[in-house]
Amino acid sequence: MSSSFTVGDLAPDFQMSSRKHQRQRLSDTQGRWTVLYFFPRANHPHCVMQSRRFQTIHEDFEAMGVSLIGVSVDTAEQQKNLSSFCTLAFPLVSDAGHEISRQYGVLASAEVEGETVTYARRETVLIDPAGRVAHHWKDVDPNTHAQQVLEHIGDLLGWPQHR
Repeated sequence: MSSSFTVGDLAPDFQMSSRKHQRQRLSDTQGRWTVLYFFPRANHPHCVMQSRRFQTIHEDFEAMGVSLIGVSVDTAEQQKNLSSFCTLAFPLVSDAGHEISRQYGVLASAEVEGETVTYARRETVLIDPAGRVAHHWKDVDPNTHAQQVLEHIGDLLGWPQHR
């Protein structure tokens, strides 16, 4: 499935639950840069690594006024467990109904041991303060991607090199 947006488009909006179980919309982050990173599975080692890499430099993102949001097709309980396991200071959103992944064109499926498994492809979308797609990363390396995103945003904002 291809993306339903291009750089410069308004980012597809969606509703999510906050850590305090309040309903929020992605559009509520307007006024800030937002990194929306999709990952396949909450319990997969590469997904854990990717989330930890974002957490390691979370304070740098915050210093630049950037919100981080992770999304996968896992349940809210699985997201909560991953968040606790990685001690994340940013939200993970459950897309168990696949609506968000469809909107962003990252929903995929594969045959695993005779069963079809649906997941979100590992991609990242940078949303500018006006709510427009500023950048879209595909073919993401979970080990180095968080730093790559930080450096890209730093370059956009004229910040000095990071770590």
